[in-house]
Amino acid sequence: MVSGISASRSRYLTFPDLALDARFGFTGSMARKHGSPQRKVTAIPRRPDQLDGRRSFRLIDEHLRHLHAQPAHGNRTFFYDQLVVAHLLAFFNPAMHSLRRIEDTFDLPSVRRLFGIRAAAKSTVADAQRLFDPQLLQPIFEDLKQRTNIQPHDARLDQLTRELIAVDGTFFNVASRIPWALYNRKSAGNAPKKTGRCGKTTRGNVRAHVHFDILRGVPEHFTLTGGTVSEGGQLQTSLRPEHCYVLDRGFQSYDLLGEIIQADSDFVVRLRKSARYEVLEPRGLTAADLAAGVQSDALVRVGWRADRTAELPPLRRVAVSVADKDEPLVLLTSCLDLPAELIALMYKHRWQVELFFRWLKCMAHLEHFYSESPQGMTLQLYVTLIATLLIALETGARPSVYDFSLMSMVMNGMAPLEEALAVAAKRRAERERAARRRREKAAQKSSD
Repeated sequence: MVSGISASRSRYLTFPDLALDARFGFTGSMARKHGSPQRKVTAIPRRPDQLDGRRSFRLIDEHLRHLHAQPAHGNRTFFYDQLVVAHLLAFFNPAMHSLRRIEDTFDLPSVRRLFGIRAAAKSTVADAQRLFDPQLLQPIFEDLKQRTNIQPHDARLDQLTRELIAVDGTFFNVASRIPWALYNRKSAGNAPKKTGRCGKTTRGNVRAHVHFDILRGVPEHFTLTGGTVSEGGQLQTSLRPEHCYVLDRGFQSYDLLGEIIQADSDFVVRLRKSARYEVLEPRGLTAADLAAGVQSDALVRVGWRADRTAELPPLRRVAVSVADKDEPLVLLTSCLDLPAELIALMYKHRWQVELFFRWLKCMAHLEHFYSESPQGMTLQLYVTLIATLLIALETGARPSVYDFSLMSMVMNGMAPLEEALAVAAKRRAERERAARRRREKAAQKSSD
């Protein structure tokens, strides 16, 4: 919640001592020794221009004005930009995890004055989430994405001429009463569940299909669907040229791989153990390949039934050893001119999309949707990604849980942005030093 203290009040923000009951043996904020002089407290000047939480919103001011100007019914008093602001405040204040709490926040006159919103009644916000088109947030998402800096990465990836995109999907549990999100599968743990007449366990699930830009460190594209929509089928509808898709073995469909090639793109996919192939030509390994753990590299033709397998050109099969694993990691790729060590490195970076899912669920707290409609859920996911990019732009790095915590304090009026950024940089430097020491220790241990 944004601080309700306005600039017209006292220039200093002070907190009175707590007067505790004498029977506890002390008064004030902490116990003092008998006869010791009271310490004089120097108040810290408050800077209202930095503590109202609106400063980061200026990065998207132009987009918000465009949303406000969208055609609306003549008696509408709640506009699209106000809905986005309400969602952003809820993102930076995890306590606001329901429409009722959003309504209570905007019942505060000070908050309404700060953001120019008359009210945000629960029913009004619920209707707005269902009626407003979430795709109107795409320009904001694209603008912020293009303004983010390319993240630090292995310099060997710079020789790629195509965008390196990791593709994967993740489930979000929702109420089983939502018909479009029903998904029949066994429930895990204590997840909400309902047993149908056929004996199957019915759950509410939505699936986010995400295309993650590995070099930039941000999502490039996403789609939200019901849990029954396949990941491979969704990728087929969103293929783009000049991309290199890094895929897990769940995407190993020969029809899909053929469509990726027809779309003038490439792929690196983990090959299933059951896959059949014919070796056409073994390829030699360089010293760099061997150092990267590459065990074999060969030109192959996949499939064993011509009438059931899509017609694919010769592809490469690259086997890479994995630490603590008896069997190698087997990759199939259409990139015929790249070193085998680079193919292994590309797949290693696929894990970034899994870390992004962890950020959404564990750090950004996207574990509860305010809407039960596809439009409302997609809108909330858009706002979550926009807020994540705002943090990245302010900090100049991929957001961490520490960045989220500090930026939440800024949005809630507890700290100026400059101080939060200084603490975030300090914490990031500490983590980088610790990671460097771990790498050096692991390298020393392996050399011994």
